[in-house]
Amino acid sequence: MFRRKNEVKCITIGSRIRYFINNLLIRNPAWQILALFVISGLIIVTGMALVKGLTSDSFWWSFTRLLDQGTFINDNNNPQVAMVGVIVTLGGILVLSLLIGILSSKITEQLESLKRGKSPVLEKDHYIVCGDGDRLFEVTRELMKAHEEDSIKGKIVIFSNSSREEIEEILTQRLGRRSARTVICRSGNITDVDSLQLPCFQKCAGFVIVGDDDGEILKTLVAVNSIIENNHPVGVCELRNRATRRIAQMAYRDIHWLPVREIVMRLIVQVCRQPGLSAVYNEILSFDRNEFYLNECPEVENRTFREIANRIHRGIAIGIQSAGKMCINPDPDMKLNPGDRLLLLAENSRSAAFEDEAVSTVKFESAGGDTCRKQLNMLIFSGNSRKFSFMLGLLDAYAMEGGGILVAGSLPQEEGEALLSGVKTENCRIEYVQTERTDPDQLEELHPQNYDSIMVISGKAPGMSDENADSECIITLLILRDIGSRLGDSWNATVVSEIRNPRNRHLATAAGIDDFVISNEVCSMIMAQLVLEPGLGRVYEEIFDPSGCEIQLRSLSAYSSRSFAHLSAEGLGRREIVLGWLTGTGCEAEVCLNPGKLDEVPDDAKIVVIAER
Repeated sequence: MFRRKNEVKCITIGSRIRYFINNLLIRNPAWQILALFVISGLIIVTGMALVKGLTSDSFWWSFTRLLDQGTFINDNNNPQVAMVGVIVTLGGILVLSLLIGILSSKITEQLESLKRGKSPVLEKDHYIVCGDGDRLFEVTRELMKAHEEDSIKGKIVIFSNSSREEIEEILTQRLGRRSARTVICRSGNITDVDSLQLPCFQKCAGFVIVGDDDGEILKTLVAVNSIIENNHPVGVCELRNRATRRIAQMAYRDIHWLPVREIVMRLIVQVCRQPGLSAVYNEILSFDRNEFYLNECPEVENRTFREIANRIHRGIAIGIQSAGKMCINPDPDMKLNPGDRLLLLAENSRSAAFEDEAVSTVKFESAGGDTCRKQLNMLIFSGNSRKFSFMLGLLDAYAMEGGGILVAGSLPQEEGEALLSGVKTENCRIEYVQTERTDPDQLEELHPQNYDSIMVISGKAPGMSDENADSECIITLLILRDIGSRLGDSWNATVVSEIRNPRNRHLATAAGIDDFVISNEVCSMIMAQLVLEPGLGRVYEEIFDPSGCEIQLRSLSAYSSRSFAHLSAEGLGRREIVLGWLTGTGCEAEVCLNPGKLDEVPDDAKIVVIAER
């Protein structure tokens, strides 16, 4: 009882005033300003009461002294009026100071909110790149290229867990200050429904979700699906576990997903078989020069694919999409029916046109082409990777019978052999050996000069950053370069590597390898193209599939023609689609796709074609 009385005594009038002021300060600024108006009114009324009868207009007298601190100087005729004027003026100074402080605090708060990227986006038909990591900026870069060539009209919005200042700083480094200013950046929790209101998914034309955690991507898809209302934008995401594909479609019905590691492995395998091919893919997948487009072409409806291919200029006919099915490198006599779409390789969606007459009327007989399928004698440095089984299956499918593959990894011998035991091969013999790939002595013990092809994959361990994985790859490449330089002419192996971070491109080139694949960049390019044209997903599925058509390099001696128009016609006779040519070797290879019809192929070039394996 005694304790309770003491507690009651502690609640003084001063405590209650402080409590009231504290609650007032945390309220909306409008309430704070309203309180100042009330205080101002009390001061004015008090001043009026104290000078009543001493001035002609007591309200105006009190009001002007509250707002203007210089008017009380003329009140020296009456001591009482002068004293009240000073008090009212001091009250006015206090009120105005508090008003300025409240307004200044609110303005500062709003500016800080803008800097943090917490204001909603009011765009329409824009494209959203959502997530974290390096691919966030690579996808943005590709969409910016598409925007510059007018393939898209809407703005590009980045939404990430990172702060706006951090995002804009990285964008400025990657894209330059001028381009970075055109990208709208917002910050928030990418799995929170309320935060996802900021980039305005409800009115966007498409979105891409990137990240290393499949679970977080699925949660984001569920949140996006709950806020899109009647809008159904094109959605693209990356997934590492194929088993989560069905779950992703449950979360967002029309999602287009990209199996990141599978795509990278497929591309590395193709580049390993044909060094220099990465330059071709870099141009096709990027928005820099030539890329794939699916167009409706009513002017050539009911014409055969051969006629279309011979009449087209500033573009190359690749295939026909009919009834939702994609046919790449179709039979030359296949017709483009009404409603079908033509798959083109062109600089942009509007550049290709059709002549009234065929550009080339020369007919060539069908002839057998050279093949890039060969017997494998390969050494693979897998690092800490446990997911190379899929790649080994691809290599075996591409190889001729009698080959051998040695996998040199950092995993313990027993674990590595257990992983290989689950790989079914028909053409190659596969072995595993535990090796520390950054140790020069251990690499020399493998005798890499005895292999025709060497592949260095990222081998990223759980918890390892992209930079650390790239560092291991580059060290391995330097050791191999040193071994090759000491052996001289005895070294005949081609070396291909995977690099994760595009900023390490020059380091990989300095290592003197034959070719490399930048995995983050490749995946970002494909996702950027899919969000603009989802139908291209089936194109890439076939190109990267060992059982379908693929991009290949042909020796110049395989063709008798030299002008691109005649090369194209000759290719149709061989059931091949000629895309252009490749000059140079290794990392210095230069590609020329979709050249002019009268352009001549250089003597040291290789022909780039799409053909069945």
